[in-house]
Amino acid sequence: MSRAINNGDALSVTLAPHADWRTVGELEHFVQFYETDTFLLDSLSGFIGRGLLMGDACIVVATRAHREALQARLEAQGIDVASASASGQYVSLDAEETLSKFMVGGAPDASFFADLIGGIIKRAASAHSSVRIFGEMVALLWAEGKQSEAILLEELWNEMHKKHSFSLLCGYPINGFCGEASLLSLGGVCTAHSRVIPTESYTSLNDADERLRAIVLLQQKARLLEARIEEREQLLVREQTARAEAESANRLKDEFLATVSHELRTPLTAILGWSHMLRHRRMDEAATARAIQTIERNAKAQAQLVEDILDVSRVITGTLRLNVGQVDAASIINAAIDSVQLAADSKGIQLEVTLDPKARHLQGDVNRLQQVVWNLLSNAIKFTPAGGLVRVRLERTNTYVQIKVSDTGQGIKPEFLPHVFDRFRQADGSTTRRHGGLGLGLAIVRHLVELHGGTVMAESAGEGLGATFIIRLPLVVDKERNAQVAGREKPWTNHERSARLNPLPSLEGVRVLVVDDDSDTLNLLSVMLTEYKANVQATSSAAEALEVIKWFKPDVLISDLAMPYEDGYSLIQKVRALEAEAGYDKRAQAIALTAYARVEDRMRALSEGFNIFVPKPVEPNELITAIASLAESGTDSFEQF
Repeated sequence: MSRAINNGDALSVTLAPHADWRTVGELEHFVQFYETDTFLLDSLSGFIGRGLLMGDACIVVATRAHREALQARLEAQGIDVASASASGQYVSLDAEETLSKFMVGGAPDASFFADLIGGIIKRAASAHSSVRIFGEMVALLWAEGKQSEAILLEELWNEMHKKHSFSLLCGYPINGFCGEASLLSLGGVCTAHSRVIPTESYTSLNDADERLRAIVLLQQKARLLEARIEEREQLLVREQTARAEAESANRLKDEFLATVSHELRTPLTAILGWSHMLRHRRMDEAATARAIQTIERNAKAQAQLVEDILDVSRVITGTLRLNVGQVDAASIINAAIDSVQLAADSKGIQLEVTLDPKARHLQGDVNRLQQVVWNLLSNAIKFTPAGGLVRVRLERTNTYVQIKVSDTGQGIKPEFLPHVFDRFRQADGSTTRRHGGLGLGLAIVRHLVELHGGTVMAESAGEGLGATFIIRLPLVVDKERNAQVAGREKPWTNHERSARLNPLPSLEGVRVLVVDDDSDTLNLLSVMLTEYKANVQATSSAAEALEVIKWFKPDVLISDLAMPYEDGYSLIQKVRALEAEAGYDKRAQAIALTAYARVEDRMRALSEGFNIFVPKPVEPNELITAIASLAESGTDSFEQF
């Protein structure tokens, strides 16, 4: 057995300190991680040098730089590398060239690998008792980013072990495992080997105590790394969730804007169409009445859509406020029923109402609570087919008033039920939907109920099985006080409101100055007020109004807020300054009549000097009543009509 050395003394071979490869068994597949080429070559020269001294066949499959550096070290240790190569004891192969011979489609081919590498090992083993191999082909694959292919090659080496006896050392630079993505791959490399040798920063430590300390530090670093990885994964999940929510919100926004456009344009079609018919065609009395009713109905529907959008804006900005007082729940329900009775009758829907006299008195905003009940009743009637049934039940549960609205309508899908109170959400948002609306009503209901300290929930057994909405509101337990305020605080029904407003008061003798840059609105107000015998002066700008007011001296000023060149805020400031300068005994009462309906618009108008804030569109009867009230009182009321 040839040893191919100049000096037979094995002690002449220089070994790396703590070279752990010495403890590896002859038939093992082990891996050496290294930080520098110097450490790798120290370990490799010891592993291959000892093998040559012991008469083992040694096969080196490495890069050209490593093969040349290894040969120089072996020769420096007194080993005759040329003689060993000539006898076949030492085989040096280029890693890149050898790798290319069994790669197919970018991955190692098992058959080609077995033929090529198996043949080399078989020839080496035929003349030597043991075979030692150093392989760097896996490191080349890893450096190219082919981690899975490198693991596959390691597995092929393990399969080769079942047919041939050899000891295999694989070398990996540790800096090839930087980044979190390499952590799992590193575990795969370690699993593919029977023994793992750490880098020199660990193996070069002189005693066991130092190594234990190093292990503790490495464990702590590993824990920190795992924590950071977990944190980043959580951040990634949150980012993905936020992105999905943003995409969903953006999609809902687009759908909502499309729905708004559709819902606002639909009543405009009827309004413009019938207006054209009235203007250009001769129509009999019945057709004219029908046209006017249709125009009025669609205008009110459009006004309600705008009001819903404004309410949602107030909800989002947190500016929705309640006018809290004692409320009679039964009166609220009755008033809401009065509002929807006509719609129910037109579809032949029966309204069944059960009121518990013990569950009546609440603390809240009478108009907003009526809006809540009206909304639920309107939905129930909308989604209930002709001939159906809508039940309303008022009852007391402990210290709560419970209002339950149920129907025999189309019901709610189980997957949509958790989202029924979300803004801009509709069970059917397609262009083929059967029911209109913006999908805001129930979101407004939930917010108003929660502002009153209550809860609202929806129940449905599924499509076609109807739906039930349950509102729970805190009950006022002071019965004596409730009895005193019940009659005073109940909301007006449509019939009661009409009775209070009709007959309307005369405006005879009342001087009214109207300011609006919109000619249609200006003409409408002038004609309407003149019919009620008011003395009207109409102006289209603030500058014109200031000239008129000097000689007209109006009892009531009605002004738009948004006007070109000079707005209504500037106008009222100048009017109040003019009154103060002239020493008028009686100030003109001022009404801000505007399409701006935000809370901040109202507050600014009142603080600037207006007495009443009236959002457009306004019912003519309400405006006339407000003018008469202001003209009669002649005092500052500072309220919203």
